[in-house]
Amino acid sequence: MQNRDAEAVLAALARTSGDVPGARRVARQFADLDAGERSALLWSEDAGARLVAVLLLVQAMRDRPDAELTDEYLAAAKAERFEDPALVDLAAEELVGAPLVGGSPGPLFALAKSDVAMVRRIAVVATLAFAKQGDAEVPLGIAGRLVRERTETVQSALGWVLRETGKRASEESLVAFLERQGRFLTPAARATATEHLPPAERDRLRG
Repeated sequence: MQNRDAEAVLAALARTSGDVPGARRVARQFADLDAGERSALLWSEDAGARLVAVLLLVQAMRDRPDAELTDEYLAAAKAERFEDPALVDLAAEELVGAPLVGGSPGPLFALAKSDVAMVRRIAVVATLAFAKQGDAEVPLGIAGRLVRERTETVQSALGWVLRETGKRASEESLVAFLERQGRFLTPAARATATEHLPPAERDRLRG
């Protein structure tokens, strides 16, 4: 019988290029990994192990939604186990945002108050689940709480999520938000947020 533990995952990962596509292949290969072994990966000192663990959590959530998967993910984030933004960008929408769609977004506003920058990034990226359902209010609400933050960890996520909110939910609401608060975004974030807009509007909002 094939070994199905954390060490086997690391051995399989070592045979890849170590990038996200390689980690995805390993996560699919070990989709049935025991929750305890997955946890060992998530709390590992190995960055690749943590990436595979996060992808395993996403796969598990797709197979059978469970609030404990969200809790496991957030516990690691709050303990500052996430150094790579990919661990947020690949998972926050499905693990944190999607379970809240149709209910209260209060937990996202709580995350936005975290002392940990990656947790605040999770709050931003998770709102993509709302934007994709045509809801601009939640993404813009979170953005309004964090727009004055200067860390690249949060600002880069704001630019991306604001752009997607304008494309998928409400361009009008995005423009109104940028008119009010766009000056607080970094130039790079503002450029990303406006890149899909008509040239004249884009140039006006970039100031």
